[in-house]
Amino acid sequence: MDGSVTLRVSPAPGPDANTPGSASEDPTCGYARGVVERPDVVIVGGGVMGTAAARALSSRGRAVLLLERFTFGHASGSSGGSTRNFRLTYHDPVYVRMARQALERWRRLESEAGLELLRVVGGLDVGEATNASAAALEAAGESFERPSAADVAERWPSLRFDEGSTFLYQPEGAIIRADEAIAAQVRLARAAGAELREGTVVDALRPEGEGVELVTSRDEVIRAPAAIVAAGAWAAPLLRNAGSDLPLRPTLEQSTHFEMTGEGSPIPTVIDWGPAPSQPPYLVPNPFRPGECKAGSHLSGPVIDLGARSFEPDVDREASTIDWIGERLVSPPRLLKTETCLYTTTPDEDFVIDRVGPLVIGSPCTGHGFKFAPLVGELLADLAAGEATSVPLDRFRADRPALRV
Repeated sequence: MDGSVTLRVSPAPGPDANTPGSASEDPTCGYARGVVERPDVVIVGGGVMGTAAARALSSRGRAVLLLERFTFGHASGSSGGSTRNFRLTYHDPVYVRMARQALERWRRLESEAGLELLRVVGGLDVGEATNASAAALEAAGESFERPSAADVAERWPSLRFDEGSTFLYQPEGAIIRADEAIAAQVRLARAAGAELREGTVVDALRPEGEGVELVTSRDEVIRAPAAIVAAGAWAAPLLRNAGSDLPLRPTLEQSTHFEMTGEGSPIPTVIDWGPAPSQPPYLVPNPFRPGECKAGSHLSGPVIDLGARSFEPDVDREASTIDWIGERLVSPPRLLKTETCLYTTTPDEDFVIDRVGPLVIGSPCTGHGFKFAPLVGELLADLAAGEATSVPLDRFRADRPALRV
């Protein structure tokens, strides 16, 4: 693929000291000014998906320019934080198979980075919804166990459940070092020749001729044959102005961190489908900081206006999480902090991974996308390069019925 990028640069605006994760200095300082010719792909968004795509494309010898509005690993979006849950357990064999492919790619990323990014702790799901997960795992050829309440109590004495609870245990559940994963992808992409910029806001994105044109807040005009939009909660307004109006809903979520007390063997991740299957509480241990864990409720936050995004936790939801974890741990944990983050959700909670003209849309969020990042990065790279994908993507099309507005 060939094309051109034309840059018009004016002095960068000063950083907003009130925005966590905002650049502390002009991140374009030292970059060549003027005309940069023949980049293959521009990527909007430097979270886990955008940096995964940058790594995938640059490793294939493609010229890549990535633009991130904040800093890599910032706390204002969906990718920041210390840990994420990895699991093979899903209600649908499509996601189980994708998670298996993603796990293989996580191990490959670890090897290339020379860094441990995943540590296996096992995954325990609770509730009647585990029947659908068992069927999905079996259909995908994956192993799992169906322990009894007595088995769970004996194996993890620090956990507590009702005697009649239904369980599913999958031994390959793991914890991802989220911040280290993003940093590793940034480092590897740059080493392969990609140009990744922080503190660069894209104000406009539009098809132009056979490619795309982007305009930044620094008055840069960037033209390229293809653009990947992996901007999380900021994707919807950009895509809308580019002619793709998708019902991507940003919500303000939160997780509460604890220090576990008392003795006991290490615990697995826990997802409790019993009390509220559409907003299940979860418990995620941090094996990289033994004794620490976080908990919350999936998709329990309100829809927000990005311009008025708060970093203050909801005290009622925090209290609900404290009550729930107090019921699940034999020894009451000590509260450390509560952090907020953004989810970007589709109506059917499936991802959007598609190419519409010169625009490649990567919105595998909905609160469960991080674990798939190395795989999704490859898929986005395939779409941008016009190559065949390793996963059928019809389910994730941007024009599917659930996304018609």
